[in-house]
Amino acid sequence: MISVSAHWLDPQHKPTLLAIPEIAPLVGRIETVHVNLVAARDGDSSASVLRALGEEAEDLDDRHDHLSRALFYSMLAAQHYELGKPVPNEAAAEAIESGRDALFPQRLNIVSASYQAEAGNAAQIAKLAEGELAPLLEVIHVDKGTSAKDLALQLGETGQKLGAVENQKPQAAAEAQKIAITPAEVRKRMRAWAAVAETILANLEQSTAPAAVVDAMRAPLLAAAEKATARRRAKRAAKAKQGAGTPEG
Repeated sequence: MISVSAHWLDPQHKPTLLAIPEIAPLVGRIETVHVNLVAARDGDSSASVLRALGEEAEDLDDRHDHLSRALFYSMLAAQHYELGKPVPNEAAAEAIESGRDALFPQRLNIVSASYQAEAGNAAQIAKLAEGELAPLLEVIHVDKGTSAKDLALQLGETGQKLGAVENQKPQAAAEAQKIAITPAEVRKRMRAWAAVAETILANLEQSTAPAAVVDAMRAPLLAAAEKATARRRAKRAAKAKQGAGTPEG
């Protein structure tokens, strides 16, 4: 719909509309229904942006939680390893425990905190990992190529991204609310557009303008109608095929 009316109203074709006596009085209505449909589309786009931010935040939160657990338990394992040696290294175990407490003052309760709280805690972890706790974390390894410091820095990066996404949400929510349009209103605007399009087709049938001009104005609408009909037929065929393939109970 929007592409058709956009075609009619672009600088190249609008003068042609205005030159057709039977269509010129309808140009104002075409502009109105076109603008209304564009507004409905943009409202849906804003809601989509908000949904996408929410999904991105969920993914980052999952990664934050996994990295937090990996770092916490790798340090716990290292602590108990020191205590499990033939000659327990209690000083090393105590240093690891102290470092873990500094990184996770609320232990793993942080994974249940708000996204902003997680982001703030992750930033603090990264700061400690690059500073006073670096020597300790560098000698604790999760695997051959990944140290506890690496985990802490990955956690900090993930938290930074999570915080950035959360900071975008209020503006996106405000935009979505500002131009929110109900499904019923969208359908109403689509019907208004279709009514104008039907009037244009009817007037073009009676137009005294040159046939080439009439056909040029009618072509995009007829092409769009054919595509819509093909989509409906394909959808009905797929539904019928699915129904035919369903075994009887």
